Amino acid sequence: MRTEIAKPQGVSNMPHDLPVTATPPAPRLPDIMAICRAAGADDVAFVELNRPRLAAQRDGILRAIPWAKGFMVFARRLNRHALRSPMRSISSAEFTSGGHDVKEIIHKTVRDLEDAGVRSLGISGLFPFEFSRSDGPPFVVPLKILAEEAGLGRMGKNRMVLHPRFGADLYLGAIALDVSPQDEEAGRPLSESPCIDCNMCAVACPTGAIAKDGHFDFGSCMTHNYREKVGGFVEWVHTLADSKNRHDYRRRVSDTETLSWWQSLGYEANTHCDYCVAVCPAGDEAVSFLADRKPHFRDVVGPLRERAETVFVVPGSDAEAHVAATYPHKKIRHIGSGRSPASIANLMAMLPLVFQRGRSQGIAARYHFRFHGKETMEATVDIRDQRISVSPGLEGKADLVVRADSEAWLGFLRHERKLPWELLRGRIRLRGSPARLKEFGRCFPG
Repeated sequence: MRTEIAKPQGVSNMPHDLPVTATPPAPRLPDIMAICRAAGADDVAFVELNRPRLAAQRDGILRAIPWAKGFMVFARRLNRHALRSPMRSISSAEFTSGGHDVKEIIHKTVRDLEDAGVRSLGISGLFPFEFSRSDGPPFVVPLKILAEEAGLGRMGKNRMVLHPRFGADLYLGAIALDVSPQDEEAGRPLSESPCIDCNMCAVACPTGAIAKDGHFDFGSCMTHNYREKVGGFVEWVHTLADSKNRHDYRRRVSDTETLSWWQSLGYEANTHCDYCVAVCPAGDEAVSFLADRKPHFRDVVGPLRERAETVFVVPGSDAEAHVAATYPHKKIRHIGSGRSPASIANLMAMLPLVFQRGRSQGIAARYHFRFHGKETMEATVDIRDQRISVSPGLEGKADLVVRADSEAWLGFLRHERKLPWELLRGRIRLRGSPARLKEFGRCFPG
């Protein structure tokens, strides 16, 4: 016998008796843009994920954000004169404030979009990064490429995205969307670059990382400017671990430098340079700068060049030679790079970034690398005319062939294993003159 359960009076068993709430229509892209602007963005544009220039990064983006179809990219303007102060604590405070603004804009915008039924996710381009990744870069999306494709700016000689109005004085952010903009809604790359090729960034750079011919020494820039971030922190921890006692530590690291570390760790990590941002006159200053360059050089560039400071360099690097020749009043501080490749793939990606073209003068050689063991890879590295190219596979005739167990080679690069011992054990084999390997190492000090 079936027993019926009595329902409270007024309650129906029929689901169609429940009140129906109409789902509001999702906001259009102009409305989404207005939400981002209301949150504090100074300029906003859209870009589709299927752009050809994003093809190489698309798989990595979709692994992180499988539903992404496009991005809203925005710029947050920074206070120009704070960035130009020779008192770098002032510029660091402005960068810190701007970084907080970007994250707050993302938080507010994504929250409002979620309330409106739009799936979205924000990426600031600022720390934290995905440092545990060994299959790609530590950032989630290529923010500068997104900004260029969206038409927010073009990359300048200083490797900053230069906005037509704000120049280099900005931070970027992006918000992934599960909707793709239509052709008429998406931004397009600028037809002309805001960079006026004035070379102020090259003139002001203390390490010589920015060259007037457009060459950029990523390694030297990172070693100095990011001393209290990324690789610099790793190197400092190694110094702490290697110091025998406090006296040995003070011999290696001054009290002033230790206090600077305390400041970065206790508050926000400071950068040591960013002069290339400070001196850049691109944007709405370009016309007045081109009409009369002297005031800009006197008030902005000169004080930074004349500033007495410590410049952090890897011994034997192009930066060391540049500081000694160009800035005798600046103090050279030798440090390790703090960079160690996590994998062979990571190593090959790093080589063009840390290549020292000045140190490569006179070298014309092709190297074949054949790795086995934990990682299997073949690659060709060609160094000639003070340029480097890295290609997958074995191309042409090699001047030196290196066959190595992947772990043995990485251990050698990290100074954890001795090359003679690995040669004796047969875990590393050379075919060709060992002098070629020495020449190769000269191009990558540290």
